[in-house]
Amino acid sequence: MVKIDGSKVRSLREAKGLTQLYIATVVEVTTDTISRWENKRYPSIKEENALKLAEALEATLDEILEKEDEIEKSEKVPTVAISRSRVPKSKRILLWLMLLIVVLLLPFGWYHFKQPEPVAIFASRILPPHIPVGQPFPVIIQVETKQPGPFSLILRETLPADCEPIVSAPPFTSMDKKTRSLKWISRTTGLVTTFVYLAKKLVIESSTTSDASLRFSGSVTLRNKKASETTISGSLVLPLADYHWADANRDNRIEDDEILAVYDTFSMLDNVEYDWQKIDDIWSGKSYHWNSNKQEYVIQQ
Repeated sequence: MVKIDGSKVRSLREAKGLTQLYIATVVEVTTDTISRWENKRYPSIKEENALKLAEALEATLDEILEKEDEIEKSEKVPTVAISRSRVPKSKRILLWLMLLIVVLLLPFGWYHFKQPEPVAIFASRILPPHIPVGQPFPVIIQVETKQPGPFSLILRETLPADCEPIVSAPPFTSMDKKTRSLKWISRTTGLVTTFVYLAKKLVIESSTTSDASLRFSGSVTLRNKKASETTISGSLVLPLADYHWADANRDNRIEDDEILAVYDTFSMLDNVEYDWQKIDDIWSGKSYHWNSNKQEYVIQQ
């Protein structure tokens, strides 16, 4: 356990324009917990959470810890008795008038100084038309904003059962193979930011069938002055079939229009150093078939 300085946490968060929702999302706690930390209702927290908190605030752990001399000073502050006296009637009337003026001016102030609206974001996933079990397949996620950045964002993706992540660009910020949870914390300066990763469906004899399908889910949280969140739309279901994922019409050939579409749609695979040779070999051959026993494509020249 470590002692954090709640006032420093709040000052750092507000100075960088971060919301409690954004900090809570990164640290993986509730906004109520962040509020309690800032108000020193939980002065001691787990060191693991303190490290995540410092990372979310873009600060070092030492910057948010309470110093020993500050702790001693706070313990020695004497309690001052507050005397209560009755406010004269004339002053009470004046206070009521001032309060009335403030209430009347609130709509005017809100109209001119209201907080900016959350940034509109859209996220879409691109999946291949189908995949065989045991072979790597690509997934592309595009995050689009209507306003130019820079913005900080958190992308979450949950893989289907028995799927294993391989590599991504930009690299995974965190990857939990047990829960199949993938996370990226990134910063975008443009209107469209693209994420690409490779995964594969593991061979599980008891559960794998040729007519099964995989279902994907994910979300994006974007921080500006207010946090915006959206679910990832686009392709959600990926069928399992004994054809190469570039063979869209499943005729055991990769034709000219199919390979051109693949090179156009999935060009971001260059960022993960994808091996295009197998697609080129199948396209160059007469036909191919999938050998499920050897988990490989057999090409007929």
